[in-house]
Amino acid sequence: MLESAPDQLPFRFAVYSWDGSEDGLRLVTSKMRDGAQLVGVTPPSNLAKLTRLLVDPRCNHVLTADDSGFATVAVTIQKFVTGDLFGIEKYLPKDTAVHLTRLREYKGRTAAIDEVLAYAEKVGVRRQVRSAIGQVAEELLMNALYDAPVDESGTPLFAEVDLKERLDKLSPRPVSIRYAATENGFALSVRDRFGRLDKATVLRYIDKCLHSPQQIDRKVYGAGLGIYLIANAATQFVLNVAPGMATEVVCTFDRKTARASLRALSVFVYPGAAQQQLQQSQAG
Repeated sequence: MLESAPDQLPFRFAVYSWDGSEDGLRLVTSKMRDGAQLVGVTPPSNLAKLTRLLVDPRCNHVLTADDSGFATVAVTIQKFVTGDLFGIEKYLPKDTAVHLTRLREYKGRTAAIDEVLAYAEKVGVRRQVRSAIGQVAEELLMNALYDAPVDESGTPLFAEVDLKERLDKLSPRPVSIRYAATENGFALSVRDRFGRLDKATVLRYIDKCLHSPQQIDRKVYGAGLGIYLIANAATQFVLNVAPGMATEVVCTFDRKTARASLRALSVFVYPGAAQQQLQQSQAG
């Protein structure tokens, strides 16, 4: 029983299944040593509840207690043990064919999305699910091409560039998109070479969109709306970050259910950077 556990659990990470309440989360994280990470397993829930749990700096992974969630627990533990964070293949059955496209500009983004959707249609993914896949691919590629790039001083390259003017500009580093189909699902990942996205930003964007008193507007919310739309369209949202080097977002979809809810929200940061971010969040 957790109540009889020692004052401080001597683990680098722990898997904890509970009813999903914030009180239950605080009970276990209060016993974890500095730098330890919690993999939370909860009953199926909504986006607002999942993101509230992730506000705790020691909880970067919330998975649902079903077959899909338990499979993702195994992948999550493997990533902790090996330190190998990147790769869509980890979320696919062994020997699944993975397709790759690289791009650096808006035209390449359009061609990549067309390529992904043509493949999804070829393998029999339902039209409504293809629509969700296309929306997520568009948002991830726009973020990778135009929100991620910064100059040597860390200043965003396209923040002050009008959307129409962006279309003719190249991203300074290539963006890659990978995709694959399984018997019951479809998986998609986009990777940039800047490593700027973090959990705090994702949670802030989602919270802002969840609690907006007005209809969400693209001009006002920008990249934040994109993150929110992705979290609402995918069944898994996994963020892998090597700060200053690369960001990879992995999303999965249920081929048979267009309105499937999010079953996993997970953020991995390379160990040294994760410890530094934890210390900064506690200091703030």
